[in-house]
Amino acid sequence: MLNATETNWDVIIIGGGPAGSTAATTLAQAGRRVLVLEKAKFPRFHIGESLLPYNRKIFDDLGVWGKVSTAGFTKKRAAQFLMGNGSRGNRLDFSKGAFTEFPEAMQVERAKFDDILLHHSRENGAEVREESQVLEHRVEKDRVVLKYRSADGAEHEVAAPYLIDASGLGNFTANRESQREYYAGHKKIAIFSHFAGVKMPTGEEEGDILIVRREKSWMWMIPLAANKTSVGLVIDAADFKALGITPQEAFDDALRTTPAVGERFPMAEMLEKLHVITDFSYKNDRLVSPRVLRAGDASGFIDPMFSSGVLLAMTSGQQGARAIHQALETGQALTAGMKRYEKDNRKRIAIYWEFIENFYKLHFAQIFFQPYNRWGMVCSINAVLAGCTTLSFSVWWRLRVFFFLAWLNKHFPVAKRIKVG
Repeated sequence: MLNATETNWDVIIIGGGPAGSTAATTLAQAGRRVLVLEKAKFPRFHIGESLLPYNRKIFDDLGVWGKVSTAGFTKKRAAQFLMGNGSRGNRLDFSKGAFTEFPEAMQVERAKFDDILLHHSRENGAEVREESQVLEHRVEKDRVVLKYRSADGAEHEVAAPYLIDASGLGNFTANRESQREYYAGHKKIAIFSHFAGVKMPTGEEEGDILIVRREKSWMWMIPLAANKTSVGLVIDAADFKALGITPQEAFDDALRTTPAVGERFPMAEMLEKLHVITDFSYKNDRLVSPRVLRAGDASGFIDPMFSSGVLLAMTSGQQGARAIHQALETGQALTAGMKRYEKDNRKRIAIYWEFIENFYKLHFAQIFFQPYNRWGMVCSINAVLAGCTTLSFSVWWRLRVFFFLAWLNKHFPVAKRIKVG
């Protein structure tokens, strides 16, 4: 039996991950009545454990930095990019970037991190209902109505003037409208788990994330605690299918054939079963529509190579919430602020997508792995990979020179020809 429709909300949010909780806290702090429907029971496992320094500004805006900074997470001062054969590497120290405002980030276990953010939303006045599976939604003239199933199996109906879809890779509203579009040539599979006994950098480099480039794939190594490391392989879906082996066999083969990773694994022990995510790089045709705004991974998801996921999610959750707060003042179904949000969100994603798309190309990698900081080009890269998505002209023109040189290197030997992979 369907319970009577609840209508005492200004905004309903699907999903309590970083995008959803950021939106909920932002709106609740602005005095809005917010309902969050989260399908899982927190804490729950989630991938995407490496943050970027520019997350700090959002933590401060939300008033959650004190909780996050004292939770015992590993400090991340730099990102190391290594060739799979172990012959060459490039370390980007965030504290040494001339255009980078924040010097360090954190490596986090997402179960604990996401739980902190969601509890903070509650403490700020948002109502959070976990184990609440959204079943359907419909957009009416002056409201959005959702039906969801609670943990006891009962079905409920709720309504509000606006909906923020932060449903993550579930991409709830966009999938129902057939808006998901995969990036051409970037259907990937991620195979990952947590391990003990992995030999990770120490001393000044302790806490660094390691990104290891293989010939047609890449691997990550993220130190979460003294004896826990997240390790994953990202491989093209077509290449994985052609191998004709299991995910475990593909992962083991990558360890065996990638010296930069394998040499760190002689004493390693897998702490839990392997996880597999498939076909994860996509975009949606529209991020806003009358009374609906999509944030976080529900606005699109890209290869996690540069650890941009949580930053992009929280940034979109914050800007999206502010746009909805303004929309509530006017009651308009689709506002200029919502359209501006879509434009800005696509720009932020495009900044990282340019790096991701080129990282797989030989001529780009030959430049990237032989850093040359003339005119401060490396410093401009440092700023973006630290999470700066509002680019000053000083950063922008240096990036354009860098990408031009990478393109030129395809046709002329701008950089020394080295084996990359």
